[in-house]
Amino acid sequence: MIDYKNKIKVIGFDLDQTLYPKSPKIDEAIQGYIYEKIAKHRGCTLEEAEKLFKDLYKEGSGLSGTSTLKELEIPGATDIVQEALENADIAEFLAPNNEVFELLNKLKERYKNIDLITGSDQQNAFQKMEHMNISKEMFSNIITGDVASKSDGSAFELWMSYYNDISPEEFLYIGDRPSSDYFAPKELNINAILVNVPKEKADTDIQCPQLSSLKDLKDYLL
Repeated sequence: MIDYKNKIKVIGFDLDQTLYPKSPKIDEAIQGYIYEKIAKHRGCTLEEAEKLFKDLYKEGSGLSGTSTLKELEIPGATDIVQEALENADIAEFLAPNNEVFELLNKLKERYKNIDLITGSDQQNAFQKMEHMNISKEMFSNIITGDVASKSDGSAFELWMSYYNDISPEEFLYIGDRPSSDYFAPKELNINAILVNVPKEKADTDIQCPQLSSLKDLKDYLL
């Protein structure tokens, strides 16, 4: 187990489904974005697209969102789900969370540098942060998806370039999605912790803490 409290010098956060948890209303908005993609590809109505999706997708028991789109032979299934997470109009469902705000403040006080690296574009990210009452000044650096991509590692390379005197092993990235938030930074020797991970879905192939809640970070970092 890594001694995070003594080893880590810079902490980066994902935004979507990391600084806020999933909720039925957010899921509905995200799925609505996916229905539009299905309808466009299949040339059908939104209602028909919704039925096609829901007949295959069942949270926790059926196919995942990505697998459902692949089963429906929708091109770029993985990208569509990630786009939905980042681009769906969910800001109105977000609200300030005192626990999150206090955690970020305590981490900033201890580690000095905390940053935001998100797949959301700048406009979307800032709108979500405003609804959550998280100031842009909370973060030393903000890297959005319209500047660099997490999936191809360019966002993490850009992040490290801001700290030339700090080694990759002294960085920690916190997110919720294994592909872009664990495996991608791992390629660059950046440490990771996954949060908002349901215990029953924890992937044993991932060699980092997988926490059920963002607030559990306190046990590792404070």
